[in-house]
Amino acid sequence: MRKNGFSFIELIVVMTIIVVISTVALVNYTGSSKKARDTRRVSDLEKIRMSLEIARQTGATYPQLIVGLETGNYLSKLPVDPKTNINYRYIPTADYFNYTLDSKMEDLGSTNGDWGLGYNYRVTNL
Repeated sequence: MRKNGFSFIELIVVMTIIVVISTVALVNYTGSSKKARDTRRVSDLEKIRMSLEIARQTGATYPQLIVGLETGNYLSKLPVDPKTNINYRYIPTADYFNYTLDSKMEDLGSTNGDWGLGYNYRVTNL
């Protein structure tokens, strides 16, 4: 005679299936989030690059500091890293005729080099 309800083995099997599906979903979500933040970083650097080019067209050189883009009304708000809320690294040359912009990408497939201090993606006008 069988009692109503599930056996202990059936419950273990169902719980194992739920854990496996949840783990796969979490891993996929984490990977998508990293790629989405990296896409935003690339977009932010392109926005800064375009603003730097406009600033260069109106002045003789690129600004000494990246915050000069806000004060010069080239950007309404300076983009920051979506995860850390830290400014991207801006390095002008000594004569302010060239520059590099660096970011720290999370997905190693999105990187284009090792620029020190964890910066692994660079945009430059050199």
